[in-house]
Amino acid sequence: MQYLQALRLEDHVKTKETSFTLWDFAGQHLYYASHSVFLSPRAVYALVYNLTKDLNAPAEPQVKQGIHDIVLEKQNSETNLESLLSWLASIHSIRPAADEPGNNQQDKRSYLRPPVFIVGTNADKPFEDVKKMEKCIQRNISGKVYEKHVIRPLFAVDNTRSMGDDGVQALQRRIMEVFRQEPYMGEEIPIRYDT
Repeated sequence: MQYLQALRLEDHVKTKETSFTLWDFAGQHLYYASHSVFLSPRAVYALVYNLTKDLNAPAEPQVKQGIHDIVLEKQNSETNLESLLSWLASIHSIRPAADEPGNNQQDKRSYLRPPVFIVGTNADKPFEDVKKMEKCIQRNISGKVYEKHVIRPLFAVDNTRSMGDDGVQALQRRIMEVFRQEPYMGEEIPIRYDT
C-alpha cells in the first residue's frame, strides 16, 4: 500500500492513458426501473440509436440471441425518437449537485454534466439522409431542460469500418476532449475506503 501511494506517474503518461468502463443498458421497459441504480453524474454517456430505423416509427424492443435479433412484444407505443428523448430525461435527472467540487466550472464547459454523446450507428445504410435525421433530433431536443447535456456535433458511425471510419475517429477525439474537462479526471482514488 505504501508503494502504491508513493508511486507518481509522469504527467505525460497520465495524459496518454485513460481507462474507462463501458456499460450497455438494456432498452426494454422491463429493465427501466433498475437503470437509475447504475446511472451516475460522474460519467460520460453515449446515447446510441440505429440510423436504419425511422425515428418516427414505433420502437421495436429487441434482444440479441447469437447472431439473431429477436423482436419482443411491444410494451407501449413509444417511437424511436421518444425512446431517445426519454433516455436524455433520465440522464438529466442524475446531474451532480450544485455544490459538488468542479461543478462551479460550468462556464468553462459548453455542456451540463453529465455529458451525453448522441451517436447514430449503421451510417452505411441509413433510413434517410443522416443530416435530416440529426436535424430532427436537434429540433426535438431544442429548448428542453436536457438539451445542454448533449455534446455537439451529433455523431454518425459506420459499424462496418470500425476504427477506419471517420465518424468513429471524430467521436473518439471528442470524447477525450470532454473527458479532460470533467473535474473527476485525474482524481486520486483511495486504495481503501474505511467504513
